[in-house]
Amino acid sequence: MGLGITAGDFTQILNNLKRTVSYSVMSKTIDPMTGDELLTYAAGVDRQVVFFIEENRYLFDKEGLLEVGDAYIQTPPSMGIKRYDKFTIGGQEYIIRNTTERYVNGVYMHDYGICYLTDKP
Repeated sequence: MGLGITAGDFTQILNNLKRTVSYSVMSKTIDPMTGDELLTYAAGVDRQVVFFIEENRYLFDKEGLLEVGDAYIQTPPSMGIKRYDKFTIGGQEYIIRNTTERYVNGVYMHDYGICYLTDKP
């Protein structure tokens, strides 16, 4: 018996709780002279995400967290968030340190990012 869950169900959550962030995608290259990793960021683009700070994480599956950050985002799978991407909201810049694909009843529902303020070590 199916529960009628579809990947589009996250759209309703996004519509109810969305915040606009300026999202910058990270690109990583290797310096040919030193072998060091070089991180560069594209210009920020406005994106709609579900954003909540650490004090409010209990609103969403706290027991599923493996790591505690300063803030968290939930995004549709089509956004393709990844580690080290950055976003700005309310004048504060965050970096994504961990991402997880979240499934509900076997359906890929959204991506979940654990974020830290960039001024922290």
